[in-house]
Amino acid sequence: MDDLFVFTSFTTSNCYIVTPSLSDGISYVIDLPPDLDPVLDYIKKENLSIGGALLTHGHFDHALGMSSFDGSIYIDLNDEQLARKPEEQLKSFMGLNLDSITYQGELNEVKDIKSEELIVHSNPGHTKGSSSFEFPSLGIVFTGDFIFKEGIGRTDLLTGDTNEMIYSINNVFTEFHDDYILYPGHGDKDTVKSIKNNNILVREYLND
Repeated sequence: MDDLFVFTSFTTSNCYIVTPSLSDGISYVIDLPPDLDPVLDYIKKENLSIGGALLTHGHFDHALGMSSFDGSIYIDLNDEQLARKPEEQLKSFMGLNLDSITYQGELNEVKDIKSEELIVHSNPGHTKGSSSFEFPSLGIVFTGDFIFKEGIGRTDLLTGDTNEMIYSINNVFTEFHDDYILYPGHGDKDTVKSIKNNNILVREYLND
């Protein structure tokens, strides 16, 4: 798809640049991993006009690049503290004991973004503020660590909740169009229909 650039971080998280077909050339960055330079280089090379960065949630592998991004950042503010203060996550996941690396910049509520091209879905479970971003004109949805091709996001991390994940699967994921392409926070893309039919964990929780 010419309207989409994909970069996979060393953390295995996916970062996307999407240009909706009716956006007058305005592009959006989906998630900001730590190693953001290739994404910034692509933006500069292609001379893209960026409307902002949309964060699917506040975990470090999707948000630690915030300090390198020169533009508006949007996130469900239920995840603000996760995104701003990644030290505990880095210690838990990577065994790193770091001095404070708190992000001091402005974070905007993603549900307040004004765009006819974008539908923001709140799908708590992996984190309290987990969100998906639907672009109807392109027939695609970005789900972060909510839904993967062959799994779902963990619910045993900070602010995660299994009951909320089950609710989100039954009340958010099921509303995505079957023929949409789902782009996850890790791993390969797939159609929503294929995931509904073949993702064992999604099938287990549907109508649970």
